[in-house]
Amino acid sequence: MCEFRPISPAEMTAFDRVRQYAFHPEDGPLPQEDSDDVDPPLGTRYGLFDGGDLASICIHYTFETRVRGSWIDLGGLGAVATPPERRRAGNVRRLLRESLRTFDDDIPLVALWPFSTAFYRQFGWASANEITRYEITPETLTDFSTEGGQFRPVDPDDWRDLRKCHLACGRGETLSMRRSEQWWRRRIFHKWGEDRRHAYAYYRDETPAGYVIYDIEQDGDRKLDVNYLGARDHEAFRSLLGFLGDHDSQVDRVTLDRPDDSALFDVLGDPQAADAELRPGPMVRLTDVTTALQAVPYPDDVEGDVTLSVRDPLLEDNDRTYRLVVEGGEGHCRSTPDGSPDATLDVGSLSRLVVGARSVESLATVGNLSAESDARGTLAELFPPERVFLREFF
Repeated sequence: MCEFRPISPAEMTAFDRVRQYAFHPEDGPLPQEDSDDVDPPLGTRYGLFDGGDLASICIHYTFETRVRGSWIDLGGLGAVATPPERRRAGNVRRLLRESLRTFDDDIPLVALWPFSTAFYRQFGWASANEITRYEITPETLTDFSTEGGQFRPVDPDDWRDLRKCHLACGRGETLSMRRSEQWWRRRIFHKWGEDRRHAYAYYRDETPAGYVIYDIEQDGDRKLDVNYLGARDHEAFRSLLGFLGDHDSQVDRVTLDRPDDSALFDVLGDPQAADAELRPGPMVRLTDVTTALQAVPYPDDVEGDVTLSVRDPLLEDNDRTYRLVVEGGEGHCRSTPDGSPDATLDVGSLSRLVVGARSVESLATVGNLSAESDARGTLAELFPPERVFLREFF
């Protein structure tokens, strides 16, 4: 009989052994008595126990995040791992199902960073956004002006200045988060554990207009790897690029992740000097269809009435038909077992519609949504695409 519950203090070392083997096997096993995790992760640790033994683990987080211009609670699922002797026995499926049921009723969405997009897709998660990873020689960036602002090194005690800039940068961006002080101090300024990252802020008249957090690695070539970057406007973005270029005497390459577009090519004097790789990013899924469709904001000037048949491969309580009525920017949703659906889609595709990661037409084109033209039009008005970019890694 399996049991899913929070990890007790006495079980922390066993939890960390599983996590260490899953994500850092090259470091060898942890000591029997102690964990090397001197700065424990934020969030709540959970375990799936089988006969008293730890079969799978995960960490739950709760964030405040923007969705279509409003702040809602978002669940984060991290450190999902199973020891090798327990794999291919259905333990991750059980852990994911119980995780979704454990998140608070007020949390309509849960995001994660997958080791494999295909693996989590089978459980109803879907890509929230894609990421373009640019690799650039710093010399390519040295001709960007700083427009008269000042760069200053910052440390964790300066987190309030960076928070102001981060919140301004995230306006109009779905899944932009309101980071807590702990998150700034322990996740933005620090790597896993105690190691500090380099951090600079760009000021205009004592007002932070941008910031960049980065590591410098020596792995053959010297590489400056940007972890987090935010800019209030395009000129501040150019100044940050110029600052990275000023490391040309220290590093051979700069790597930078951006949303899934090619806009950086437009500002480079020599676009061919940059390599770009488009890759799948974080994934998101609904916890409960009714909760999610009533939590997300809708356009104020749109009214709609649509019946949806939703398929969920993990939570059978979601696998049913729903009627969604929208008026005054609010949605009202209820299960209608005998309803005749206007549209049919899987829970991952519905999750993408909710956050604005895909348009109705794009989902219909690839076969993830089936609907008549009138229903497509209604859904398109209710769920217009958004700029989605989840920056936080957990």
